[in-house]
Amino acid sequence: MTPRTILILEDDAGRIAGFEAAVATLGPGFRLWLWRDAPTMLAECRPALARACLISLDHDLAPKPGGPANPGTGLEVAEFLGRQPPVCPVLIHTSNSERRWTMHKAFRAGHWRVGVVLPAGDQWIPLSWRPRARALIAPA
Repeated sequence: MTPRTILILEDDAGRIAGFEAAVATLGPGFRLWLWRDAPTMLAECRPALARACLISLDHDLAPKPGGPANPGTGLEVAEFLGRQPPVCPVLIHTSNSERRWTMHKAFRAGHWRVGVVLPAGDQWIPLSWRPRARALIAPA
C-alpha cells in the first residue's frame, strides 16, 4: 500500500515536533513530508503532490542556519499550488491573519478545498489541527 502523504510547510521546531507526533497518531498509512522554507518546498513538492492527502501551510518563515537567506512565505507556495489542479484538501495554520486570508483566496481561486486552523495555545496541534486533518483525510 502506498503511504498517504501529508505535506507541511513549517519552520518552528516545536511545531514540527507537534506535527510529527500528530501525524504518527493518524495511523501507519501516513507519511509526512516537511519543508522549512518556501523555495525548497516549491522545488521539491511536485512529485509528492501525486500522493498528497493533505497540505498544511504556515506563512511567516524565519531564516535558518544552512538554509536560504530568504525562506520565502507560505503565500508563495499557496499561489503556486493554487494554479495547479486541486489534488487534496489544504489547511492554513498561520497566525498572520492578513496573509491567512490571502493564502485562502489563492487556493479558492483554483477551486481547492481549503480550511484554516488557528495556532492558539500550546496544544493547538493535537486539539485543533489533528481533528481537522483527520476529518479532511477521511475516505469519502
